[in-house]
Amino acid sequence: MWTHKNPIVRPVTSSLQAIARASAASGRALTTGAQATRAGLTSRAGRVSLQATFTAALVAGFLAIGHILAPHSGPDWAYGDLPEPIEASERRALALTPEEAAYLDIPAPGSTGGFEELNFDEFDGPTRADPIDESNPVDSVSDLDSWASSLSSLGIPQRALVAYGRAELISAVHNPQCNLSWTTLAAIGQVESNHGTVGGNRIKPDGDTLRPIIGPDYDEEGPMQFLPSTWAEWGTSADGSAEANPHNIDDATVSAANFLCSGGRDLTDPADWYAAVYGYNPIETYVRNVFARADDYGQRSHQ
Repeated sequence: MWTHKNPIVRPVTSSLQAIARASAASGRALTTGAQATRAGLTSRAGRVSLQATFTAALVAGFLAIGHILAPHSGPDWAYGDLPEPIEASERRALALTPEEAAYLDIPAPGSTGGFEELNFDEFDGPTRADPIDESNPVDSVSDLDSWASSLSSLGIPQRALVAYGRAELISAVHNPQCNLSWTTLAAIGQVESNHGTVGGNRIKPDGDTLRPIIGPDYDEEGPMQFLPSTWAEWGTSADGSAEANPHNIDDATVSAANFLCSGGRDLTDPADWYAAVYGYNPIETYVRNVFARADDYGQRSHQ
């Protein structure tokens, strides 16, 4: 990533790539989980933010007990001996098959920095999403471009926002217990590379960055800034092609979702959310910045 570098801590991420096994995909979620997620994502008020369900708990819990300030006081399973990495041949890719994509009517890829410290003392809780009216189904649940366009005020490039939203939909099918929100992916993308635009770069219609994005310290790759060793373990092609590309926003976000959801995490649980983001880059200020940006995206997308 391009901010908050720590030459001692950052390489730990390469070993944390094995923090847990990726969850096996649940076929039962193909209908119920996907329908709920599709309706929520395309609803402007639905699935609006990670803070909509647990921000207050995260602030009141972690900060009150010094969790973020002292991560060693976190869940025991997040530290110490790490599980053995799962063999690539045994891990199901997070990408949808063509049949699943057609069933869910999800468009294929290519269709169509620093932060102020969050003032936790003045934080009074999250903005709650309005309940989804299931009797009024969304007409164009697959129109991610329209959904992203409706959130243009967030300042996220539309092509990147489409990738974040699509990764959430795919994650809801293959890791339904994870409850991953696009806001977390967008926050990581902002902190890591300003959504693929760092250094005057941009994302092309096919999802590739105009030029490869290489981190200044450890040769991190792409808009989500994967270490090469981490990408070798977790890199996933979003369209099911043979080779995953860390410089493609679709592949990078789906792979990040795969990593964050590993080990059966439920990201509505504050401990799981913290462990997931801390595992992505084990620096306390990094977790704070991702939290602050995700919280900001969630609240403003609700306006």
